[in-house]
Amino acid sequence: MTLVRKPNWSALAAEPDLEVPLPVPTGQAALAMRFRRIPAGEFVMGSRGNYPEEEPAHRVILPHDFWLGKFVVTQEEWRTLVEACRPAGLEASPSGFKGKRRPVETVSWSEVQAWCKSWHAWLRGDGHAPSLHLRELRLPSEAEWEYACRAGSETEYWNGDGEAALREVGWFDGNSGGETHDVDESVVAGSPERHPAGLVGMHGNVWEWCGDCSDRGAYRARPDGWPAEKPWSEWDEASMGLRNRVIRGGAWHCTAGGCRSAYRNWLWPDARDGSLGFRVCLVRGPAARQDQAGGGAGEAGATRS
Repeated sequence: MTLVRKPNWSALAAEPDLEVPLPVPTGQAALAMRFRRIPAGEFVMGSRGNYPEEEPAHRVILPHDFWLGKFVVTQEEWRTLVEACRPAGLEASPSGFKGKRRPVETVSWSEVQAWCKSWHAWLRGDGHAPSLHLRELRLPSEAEWEYACRAGSETEYWNGDGEAALREVGWFDGNSGGETHDVDESVVAGSPERHPAGLVGMHGNVWEWCGDCSDRGAYRARPDGWPAEKPWSEWDEASMGLRNRVIRGGAWHCTAGGCRSAYRNWLWPDARDGSLGFRVCLVRGPAARQDQAGGGAGEAGATRS
């Protein structure tokens, strides 16, 4: 039996960010990406009465803590790593909407995988992994993404229902002006986002690639209380034939409905456009092992196809 703790979402915002260094070219100032701890727990994933692929709503268990990027990856962060590590085939400045604090976009799932692998290899090779207790650095699964986004909520958006709620926390076709925005730009001027876990921009701005292969019927195949320990594609080899990859969160050109916490979408892994970005997930080894054993270690324009 998998044991989980009941998250105290209201206390998470007071925790400090976990800062993880990025490789930088010689002579350039140090740069770090900020992560937020997402505690082990369970939630109801999906929705009722919207789309068949969001049903049935079902209980999912996240058996260990993980860390999720506070923001989606910025153009400055993408460029810095590419120029320092030079992963094969990656362009340093792929985005159409330029700005170092804007999300990197026009990046494919396959390119994002290469970027994450290069960072992970650098952290291990440069000696940072032991102090980080680094186990994995990757895209989040869609279960991890929705769990973190909801942060204990059962509403359309983490802060409530309806377009009025989205206008407080997300850039979509009703307020974006037809472009991306800086990741730390407040949607409501002078009013910073107050997500319970300290995340920013989970709704809108750019779609966020997830690790999973898409499967319209995945929710029907899961038992209630499904332990989401890894992306869906790794649970069932047959699903690897479903080559589309999941994207979550909506984007600057989407309607309000496309930015809901439960909304599922997917694209080919080599797709690129000005609305496709990503957020990084980090798993710390000792915390993962203890939590899975039941311990209480606190260390722990896209279209449907």
